[in-house]
Amino acid sequence: MRLPGPRGPISTALFAWLSGEPGPVPSPLTDLLDALPQATADARSDEDVQISLWVCYGLTYEGFDGVDERWEWQPTLLAVRGALEAVFERDLLAEVQVPADLTPDKVPAFLMERCGATSPAAFLKFMQQEATIEQFKELVITRSIDALHEGDAHTWGIPRVNGRAKAALIEIQADEYGGGMPGRLHAELYAILMSELDLDPEYGVYIEQIPAAALVLHNLRSFFGLHRRWRGGILGNLAATEIGSSLINRHFSEGLARLGGSKKSRWFYDEHILADAVHEQLAAHDMCGAFVADYPAEWDRVVIGALATLSVRALFARSVVDPWAAGATSLRELAPV
Repeated sequence: MRLPGPRGPISTALFAWLSGEPGPVPSPLTDLLDALPQATADARSDEDVQISLWVCYGLTYEGFDGVDERWEWQPTLLAVRGALEAVFERDLLAEVQVPADLTPDKVPAFLMERCGATSPAAFLKFMQQEATIEQFKELVITRSIDALHEGDAHTWGIPRVNGRAKAALIEIQADEYGGGMPGRLHAELYAILMSELDLDPEYGVYIEQIPAAALVLHNLRSFFGLHRRWRGGILGNLAATEIGSSLINRHFSEGLARLGGSKKSRWFYDEHILADAVHEQLAAHDMCGAFVADYPAEWDRVVIGALATLSVRALFARSVVDPWAAGATSLRELAPV
């Protein structure tokens, strides 16, 4: 996978820097990062910030052609990533408020109630009853940057926790990876979905068309997963992903069936209808509940992780529905399909 095209001054300077030997931060990039807190109003939807973070995190996933692998842990690049993450974290927390009356013992019940009740209902209904096949393909394209790496960021949480929380996390992740059976990993099922819709299932092939509001879904998981101090956040993110997922994926499966989608194309959604009905209880009680009991000083990180996930999910839904309502594409430009 090659580096994507830049989307602003930061990514322009960053990508040019990454194309060379690991070394000190160029002064123009330093100046841009120093001004970033004042220059961006909301890093969650900032195209320049999100594509830059996606590339920084991408070095820890599959890497990029022509980019020296030593960049992954190069201290100067970590400093750049840290500056980007600072504004990202600032704007994530600005949208999250932990209820004043919430106590650690109530976290599992809170997660089940809040995460199960805040799915973008109008968006799901539209996909089930009204979306065209072209719109469905757009959704599949925008979600591909996250779904083709499904489970990977959450796996970074495994060595960071112990006991019942670790066991529950491993149980959920085992299902995400198809129980160890090649061809049944959820990421592989998503690739099948893309192929059945005549889309290219290669990771990152549509990156130029994917907007910041979709990149942020993946970047949020990478941010939580790569920072030990946010180990509660990655668990909260997983809980918010699993709770209510059965209903969400049922809407998608029924919508695709309405459009004539084959059973094979709906495999990804149908697999989640079954698996996540079990996962949501595991995630809320056995994973998050146990983590809160074992690490009481970090209970609010679990809640913040879940609420931040719901916030960026709503941002993503608006980024898709609003252009469609105006008769436009939700992609940055029309993707070849």
